Amino acid sequence: MIRTINHFFGKEFAKDALRNILVILLPSILLFYTIGLNPAIAFAVGVTLSSLTDLPGNRQDKTMTAIWCTALFALTAFSTSMALHYLSWGILPILAIWGFSCTMLIVLGQRWAVIGNLTLIVISFTIGLKPQDPLSFTLYFTLGTLGFFTVSLIQVYLSPYRSLKYAMKEGFEQMAILLQVKIKCYDENIPLEQVYRELSILHIKISEQLESIRSLLLREKALISSCENSELVWLNKIYRLIDLYELLMGIDTDYETIREKLKHSEGLPIIRRILLLLSDEIKDLENFSPSYSTKQQISTNIQILEQILSRSDNGNKALINPIVIHIKHINAIIQQTQKTTIVQDSTWVNTAAYKNFVPSTNKRQVIAKHIKTKSPIFIYSVRMATLLILSGLVGYTLPEYRYASWIILTVILVARPSYANTQKRNYQRIVGSVIGIAVSLLITLFIDGSLSLLSIAAVTLYGFFLFNKPNYLICVIFITVAAILSLHLYEGDIWDLLSSRLAFTLLGSLFALIGCLALPVNHRSTMKTLSDTLIDNYQNYYNKLRTRLCENNIDHQELRLARKHAQTSLALLYDNLDQFQKEPRYKKQDWSDIASFQTLAYRINALLVGISVSITKSIAYENDTALLKRLDNIEILIHDLNILGQSEKLTHKAHKPSTTVS
Repeated sequence: MIRTINHFFGKEFAKDALRNILVILLPSILLFYTIGLNPAIAFAVGVTLSSLTDLPGNRQDKTMTAIWCTALFALTAFSTSMALHYLSWGILPILAIWGFSCTMLIVLGQRWAVIGNLTLIVISFTIGLKPQDPLSFTLYFTLGTLGFFTVSLIQVYLSPYRSLKYAMKEGFEQMAILLQVKIKCYDENIPLEQVYRELSILHIKISEQLESIRSLLLREKALISSCENSELVWLNKIYRLIDLYELLMGIDTDYETIREKLKHSEGLPIIRRILLLLSDEIKDLENFSPSYSTKQQISTNIQILEQILSRSDNGNKALINPIVIHIKHINAIIQQTQKTTIVQDSTWVNTAAYKNFVPSTNKRQVIAKHIKTKSPIFIYSVRMATLLILSGLVGYTLPEYRYASWIILTVILVARPSYANTQKRNYQRIVGSVIGIAVSLLITLFIDGSLSLLSIAAVTLYGFFLFNKPNYLICVIFITVAAILSLHLYEGDIWDLLSSRLAFTLLGSLFALIGCLALPVNHRSTMKTLSDTLIDNYQNYYNKLRTRLCENNIDHQELRLARKHAQTSLALLYDNLDQFQKEPRYKKQDWSDIASFQTLAYRINALLVGISVSITKSIAYENDTALLKRLDNIEILIHDLNILGQSEKLTHKAHKPSTTVS
């Protein structure tokens, strides 16, 4: 329990939460006692919203975020407060223009999407606060923004690889979880279909994490071009991390046969035991304190498994031997990661080629590409603009309801492109708000002192920052309590606050749901594009492997790049398929072909990676002729996948693969 708590508070977001609350409270308290309440509130809101844009990143990322957020936030706060003060109906075109423009920023990536989302939230907060002096409010709000980004930039320049360190640690932890799921492949009591589903979900998370690590590491030119051992450690880690992923995702065994043949032997329990020990070892790789006892247990259990192998008949030997080889390879990668002296091997990519693994994009071209009605992001942007106008109209027609801005805030926070994600956020927002309202009511009934209530509000604001990333529902509970207690101290009417929070949250959630149904995103067309891309990437990966086996010529850069493209496109397809299947208008659809496509796509990826491991890691227990035969079978599977992918709606009778490969 203590270890779990320490692990949670040791994460980057937990330490950022403490930083954020200190940057909010200390200057705000000083402003309150020296200037007044309104400047302190504006400053605190500026810091709070700015801190929510502070995603993990390097110096370049955080500098870009600081520049754009400061400018956009200041412009938005000033234009909104001026409209409120002089021309209240002017809020509607502001909501429409900013709603569309900020939502379109999604096409530029997650960092820009967050900047756009928080810019819209600035509008919501400004409407809710209704500042009497637009210039003063904008000034102190901008000072809060500048204050936070000053601290953030000082932090990143003093510790430039901080985010990389935490991302790498998270990567190894996720790899340990992946190995724990793979253990279930050797448990005959757990259905393989269930294991494959878990692996496909985990594949999306790990693929995103690896992309994050690549982005953080491979854009640091000084680091990747250095020959210093202290700098090479980072490159060694990412290579070992990707090697582990490659090894764990590859299927070189027939799990069904292994389960059947070894279920009454002592082999399966030993295999599970070794893999569990290895997962613990992987989890602790970033702690730089390898456990001698764990290493000894791994070594002992491997020896036991080898003894079982030596006593087995030829049939069981053919099943156990590849597992022993893979276990030893996993163990070898762990040992290589723990080394303090780094020596580059032949599989490392040339420094000049790293840019290919972190592609740059022309922002204007990307945005122009999505300014069309067929673009899901364009449809979503139109939807957001429409919903924000409707929400603004409600507030405009009900001026006596000061907290109608919560409708706008709820729409911004819960309306997502897909129906499934919108419903998930709706549930979290509504349940979190109800619990937060109940907690706030209990607190105000039993506690009267302003200082006590303010202290509780500060603690719950810290809880909001602490759970903003890991658990949105808990985060909503904390921010509801913090907001209600703060506004209660500021204005006094607790019952108006509680009823408004509930009513306007429900109304905003209803608007978000109606928006999904009225202007749905076309997941079908996106899925078709992604499936075609995946098949092309598989074919390219297959060609690279065949070239190596036929010509005995290997370009590690091209092979790694082919694998990256295949696995990234598979993760994107999985995510889109999940959203597609949850759309209400497709509930009655026959999903058999889509299920077949998904299963076959996962299997092909794993088989290709398995052959790649056999070729590049010098652990092959099959000769090139045997590997070519397996590639021939994979080519048939890719052809089957292409047939499924070309099906007009992927809804015809499930297509059975022509053959299976182990």
